[in-house]
Amino acid sequence: MTYFITHTIEPWMPPGALKAKSDYAQIAQKQGWTILPIARYNDVRFDNETRQNHIKTWLNAVKADDIVIHQFPSYMSCHFEQQWVQEINNRSAHSIVLIHDIEPLRLVKTDAWELSVLKQYNTIIVHSEAMANDLRGMGINSNFIIQPLFDYLGEVDKLASYSHLINFAGTFQKSPWLKDYDGPQINLFGSVPKKWRDFVFPNQVSYHGNFDPDDILNQLTSGFGLIWDNDFEDKTYQSYTKYNAPHKASLYLRAGLPLIAWQKSALATIIKKYNIGLSINSLNELNHISDISPNQYQTWQANIQPIASQLAQGSFTQKILITIQNKSFNQKFD
Repeated sequence: MTYFITHTIEPWMPPGALKAKSDYAQIAQKQGWTILPIARYNDVRFDNETRQNHIKTWLNAVKADDIVIHQFPSYMSCHFEQQWVQEINNRSAHSIVLIHDIEPLRLVKTDAWELSVLKQYNTIIVHSEAMANDLRGMGINSNFIIQPLFDYLGEVDKLASYSHLINFAGTFQKSPWLKDYDGPQINLFGSVPKKWRDFVFPNQVSYHGNFDPDDILNQLTSGFGLIWDNDFEDKTYQSYTKYNAPHKASLYLRAGLPLIAWQKSALATIIKKYNIGLSINSLNELNHISDISPNQYQTWQANIQPIASQLAQGSFTQKILITIQNKSFNQKFD
């Protein structure tokens, strides 16, 4: 039996967008898994036969009873995703899909083709019990394995220090609240969208630029890490946090930052269980951050350290892979 994991090759993408998938593949490879590289291309321009030939080439080494983890989404077409899982199943291999993001839960979609794809996988790796339950409610009856945090490889020079500063890193398009923010000082990290190029951030927001995912670990030098997105138009980004494990949470924890997240998010459950920060109902509550004492901050940081160590070593991913190798499905890990 051979264990495979996909890794989509996208040389034009910024490193931050590839970090979670790259780390997962790297950790798997160290545990003896074989990487299946998928060269991302605009496959909608090609006919089914050409697409199928690509898929058969990439899956050439997969035999009956092998196990294949597919890191999803690959951002190829729905036709690719359908043919990909069908080819794995046709080879009588065990098909597993690892969800990094799932659009039917974060966008209003009239054609949620992703669901018909997920139904064909034997096993699905999700972020939370809430995500598994919602997918079950959408008619998906696969085995589920829950991974509550994604690992974050890289070196941290120095643990963050106590302050009331708030750090926010990520995709600005999901957080239009930044344009009207009027609260405690925020250090902002990330790539400025084209539509925002001429925008001047409020005085309380200090933009520090965009860093590679390894470099940013040592830019988060004090204070807290905020996870906060908005729902707007047909995008349910805040609602999506009820289900997902934001990769930026792992970044913050590696840097030693206590977390601040929406009280209804899946992450809030982790924050409460391990006492590693606070959850809030609205951004207005950030005004109370000045009341947090050095002792409280140190307590949170002490509780963060064992989790940060696991994230640095790839422990959350390793547990999932061992579970799959032991064929102990329908598991969850804290």
